[in-house]
Amino acid sequence: MKRLVSLVLCLVMAMSLVFSAAAEAPETIKIGAILSFTGAASHESALLKQGYDFAAKYWNEQGGIESMGGAQIEMVYADHADDVEIAKTEYERLKREGCIMMTGDYSGGSVMLAMQPLTVRYRIPFVVSQQSALEVYTEDNEWTFNPTNDASTNAQGLVGVVKMVEEKFGDKISGVGFIVTNTEWGQSQLESFKRYFGEAEIETVYEEVFESGTADFSAQVQKMKSADVKFIVPVIEAFNDAVLLYRQIQEYEANVGFLCCGGVMVTPQFKEAVGDVDGIFSTDTWNPGFLPARGEEAVAIELQYQEEYGMRMNENAGCAWNSMAVMAAALEAAGTTDGDALQKALKEMDLPEDSKYMIMTPFEGMKFGYPDANGNYGHNIYGLSTCSQMIDGEWKMVWPDRLLGENNPIVWPIN
Repeated sequence: MKRLVSLVLCLVMAMSLVFSAAAEAPETIKIGAILSFTGAASHESALLKQGYDFAAKYWNEQGGIESMGGAQIEMVYADHADDVEIAKTEYERLKREGCIMMTGDYSGGSVMLAMQPLTVRYRIPFVVSQQSALEVYTEDNEWTFNPTNDASTNAQGLVGVVKMVEEKFGDKISGVGFIVTNTEWGQSQLESFKRYFGEAEIETVYEEVFESGTADFSAQVQKMKSADVKFIVPVIEAFNDAVLLYRQIQEYEANVGFLCCGGVMVTPQFKEAVGDVDGIFSTDTWNPGFLPARGEEAVAIELQYQEEYGMRMNENAGCAWNSMAVMAAALEAAGTTDGDALQKALKEMDLPEDSKYMIMTPFEGMKFGYPDANGNYGHNIYGLSTCSQMIDGEWKMVWPDRLLGENNPIVWPIN
């Protein structure tokens, strides 16, 4: 009889623990996304939101966070408007609303740097979507995680294209020039370009820093011609600057190819403003060109996105997917919304290429380095900037070649 009573008591205790755990498991998990909805990157931020919503819906439909009883992900949005004080205020609001991880920031490094102390104070991991400024990824960074690219990988991506052209076609690209906006992003990218193009022994012949709002680039274009620039690497934030530079290069018949690093020059609006831009190259942080290599399921997911939003997944939506997949993997591994446990899960993350969380991600894996190969902290050691070329009016992925092989659509020569 005593044994029976003991057994019953043990069962009761076990069941109470199960029900207690179930009661503690949240029905929804709130993730805050801080973006530039009314700032300079309003268009990109709207596309990022589409990507976050689509990815959250996908993981929820896959069963949610299984280690937390199938808890569903809920996105909560904020607009930092490119203002550091607004960013901090909105961060505080999202924290009060119960967000247990943060993501986003499409802006210069100053906004992200303003939020980092709050991330540390409240012990809330921040998984960025697109933030290339290297000053964000310093040695004291323990709570900010970058799954994709940065200023270093942008430079390495363009170097990769140059080397691929040499290997595939036997043409050595030389006479490269840099022209950058005098901003955090421009200066950061310039230093990376000089370093990695120099290490690759690619000849550079011209370098220029200009102020945003320049009314005439004719002097710069004449310098390019005098230096015999064959390919220009522009880092431009203002739309009007990009349009004017491109038009004046054509007007002066400089016969210069473009190796862009994203920004306004890869937006549909730029193409509409200047007309035919076929042949130009650019880094991007995501392009659907690699999806066939990932398999039928990856292709089907992108088709579902097209049906829902009436457009192909773009680099903004792809970056949002990357961030969401990383956060879902961390939540699954941690089994809790506790900030310290989530940070630990992120710092110990080591996803192989065939992980279900990597299905829409063009990297060999997901593992955050302290530091990575470029000396940056909290950055995916496998993260890179893919590269695309404008072909028949559409950005098509051309690098890395390992993801494309015989299906690489690259057009060469371009002149």
